[in-house]
Parts: sequence; structure tokens; C-alpha cells
Amino acid sequence: MNKKKLILRFIILYAILGVGLISCGSKEQLSSVDSEKEAKTKASQESNSAFFDSSVTVFTRKEENISIDADVVIPDAVKENTVYCASGEPLPLSEMSEEIRNDLLPPDISLQFDHEDDSAFFSLENLEDIDNAFVLAYNNSCEFIVNSGLYQHYSNCIVTETFAEEYNADLYQKKENLDFMSQADAADTVRRLFKKYGINLGEVVTAYVMDHETMQQEEDTTDISGEADPSLKKESWSSADDTYYFYFRQEYNGIPIIYNLYTGQGFEDGEEATVMLNPSGIVGAGIQGCYAWTQTDAVDLISLDKAADTFFQNYKGLVGTSYEVKRISFMMDIIPGKDYRAELRPVWVFDTTVSGEDYSFESKIVIDAVNGQELTV
Repeated sequence: MNKKKLILRFIILYAILGVGLISCGSKEQLSSVDSEKEAKTKASQESNSAFFDSSVTVFTRKEENISIDADVVIPDAVKENTVYCASGEPLPLSEMSEEIRNDLLPPDISLQFDHEDDSAFFSLENLEDIDNAFVLAYNNSCEFIVNSGLYQHYSNCIVTETFAEEYNADLYQKKENLDFMSQADAADTVRRLFKKYGINLGEVVTAYVMDHETMQQEEDTTDISGEADPSLKKESWSSADDTYYFYFRQEYNGIPIIYNLYTGQGFEDGEEATVMLNPSGIVGAGIQGCYAWTQTDAVDLISLDKAADTFFQNYKGLVGTSYEVKRISFMMDIIPGKDYRAELRPVWVFDTTVSGEDYSFESKIVIDAVNGQELTV
């Protein structure tokens, strides 16, 4: 083989190898680009899955001592509209006291107005006769309370705490309507009366239909020492005493509100806003969280799965304690701040049964729906 042919073969071999190397390099480069593109797509998909999904109706997840097999409740207002936070200050109830007296209270109850400028509260009161009423609402506070002699009598007839030995609230859920007004109309009446003062009551969580016959039979009067005191009993009962006792949710922009300050403190679900209505008008009320709200920022919401991550991170693996979740709700939470002000934030609320070897109780685990952190009292 002469020198020219040898050189030619070397050139051809080099060209073949060069093409092969270029080809391999091109494949490696293309593979790298595809991998990067695939990673970005996956990250984008994961990012999208982290956002709020309003179509979720059931959520299931189980690990170690935590079991979630829950119905998911998301208001239509959240599905259709942007969610906003809000800042709030207590409603100026004292400035509206005369209107409140005329609008909310039975017209046949005599009241006197008393207000001291340096007092923390204002009151409409006449305590000489237990059947007269008094109203108590605080300046610089979020509480609104209507108390009356009739309310005191009616409260002696019902025990709503399911754990109490004297529990009898189920007796007041055998009827749906009372003669003086249907339950639906009664709830609408209450909503209308309070909306005028900036208190927005939403769905009825629980309704006790308190007919006078059952109240007369169930009335239980005891003194401070716990001894029976027949002198405190109501003298007579009639259909004029028939009463609706409602537990309401408050609402903001169509989203139910939870007052997380009171969770875990013995309140029944919805008891932060209770109202008694009989044929003569409002005879009792206790409403927490009475704020004038100012809308602030629109927010991006985390997914329920992300909120559950926080739940599992905080409670998984606790020896001797199990957590069972049957309901998860999207709500707004009132978070008290300084100078009687508050903030309203969207939250995921996990209705949870907490159990141990010799105990079991209901609790609400509240997760911020924006930053994913648990909100605690």
C-alpha cells in the first residue's frame, strides 16, 4: 500500500469517526435539552397542582395515626369570584343603640338607656323585673349581646352540650316549624334585622324549635350553689313563648366565617352567633366577631393537598393520639389584632376527632389557605 492510499484511508476513517463523534455529541445535547424541557414541564405541572382546585368534593389521605376521609365543602362564592382578605374594626354599636332598641327588641318591653362615657360598655337595662330586658354591647369590642328575662327562662330549658348529662337539645329538633312563623321565614327575619347593623348572618348551622310545652316540662332552675330553686321558675307558659333558637354562620362575600379565637374552648359549632326569636321579637342573642370590614388584597390560594401537608407535618407520628377527619371546609377566619382590630383571612378548616387511650374530643385544625401555616389560639 503506497503512502498516498494510506493517507487517504486515514482521512476517510477520521471523517467517519468525526461524523460519529459529532452525531453522538448532537444526541447528547438534544437529550439534555429534552430533559431540561421535561423537568420544566413537570415543575410547571406540580406548580399548577399546588393551586386551589374548587372542584374537590372528597379528600382521602391516611398515614400512621392520621386518617382523612372527608367531605369537602367549598362555597360557590369561592368558585366564582376572587378571594380577598380584609381588615376590620369593631362596629360602632353604641352609636346605634337607640336604633337597635327600636328595631330588635320586643316593643312591649320597657327599657332605659344608660351610657357612661368612661365605661367600656353601653347598656339598655331595667333589672327590677326579670321579665324586662337588658342589652349589653361593648364599645371597642366585637361582641354584641342581647339578654332578657325571657332569655334567662328559655336558657333554663335547654342544654345543648352533647357531653352534658342533662343534654336535651334533641327534644327541640322534633318539630320543623312553629305556628307563629315558619323556620325559613324566621331565619330570614333574623338575617334582615342584623344586616342593617353590618352583621351578616349566613347559613343556619343548627336550629332548635322550642315549643312552650316542652320548655315548661324541661325548665330546670338552680341557684349558684347548684341547688334547685323553684322561685326562679316561669309563672306561666303559652304559645307566646314559642321560640326559634338559631346557631348561625357569619359570612363575608358569601364565604362562611369561623372565629378561631374560640375554637377548642367548649363552643358548639356555630355558637359564635346565636339568636332567639319569639312572636314578640329578638329575646336573646350572642354574636362574636362584629366588625366593620374593609377589603384589602386579592390572594392566591393553596390547594387542599398543600394544607393537608401542614396537618400531617404537625401531627403525624404522635404516639398514643389519633386524628380522624370527616369534613373539611373552606372559610374565612377572624384573627384578632392590636387596638381591637382584626384581620380576615381564608382558611381550610379540618373538623377533627382527636382520640387517645382514655379520651376523645372534637377539634378544628385551621390551616391558612394562603401561606399554609396552622393558625392556633
